Amino acid sequence: MKWYRKAAEQGDAEAQFHLGLHYANGKGVPKNEAEAVKWYRKAAEQGEAEAQSNLGVMYANGEGVTKDEAEAVKWYRKAAEQGHAVAQFNLGITYANGQGVPKDEAETVKWWRKAAEQGLAEAQFNLGVRYADGRGVPKDQAEAVKWYRKAADQGHAKAKLKVGNQD
Repeated sequence: MKWYRKAAEQGDAEAQFHLGLHYANGKGVPKNEAEAVKWYRKAAEQGEAEAQSNLGVMYANGEGVTKDEAEAVKWYRKAAEQGHAVAQFNLGITYANGQGVPKDEAETVKWWRKAAEQGLAEAQFNLGVRYADGRGVPKDQAEAVKWYRKAADQGHAKAKLKVGNQD
């Protein structure tokens, strides 16, 4: 922690992110969500994608800050546009539920596809559900099964059940 703090105070974005992570999880320091937000923000403002994604989560959940769905979307988008799969998945959720943005099935699918193509099992499963239901994409059972299989191959329990029902 001593070295992370020294580097973080000198402006090192990766050290700032890790310091935020330690405060968020109470590892090596007492858990302090406000301190986590402070350090995530410093790293996020320097373009550190994982810090941006985590800052989005803090805003979405009201951890260490007042809950603000629009602010969560802002930070998710910054990380998602850098290719951060978890941020892409979370951005898809915001569009699916209309949290901080209007509900938009096409945007939901767009962001989940990006995360799914990077191997994020939950995004693969959700994309399969969209194809099975025809929400945001044309209904396509074969495409649904393809995405369920990808998620199941990673151990996703619900996807395994879906694939089992297809065999």
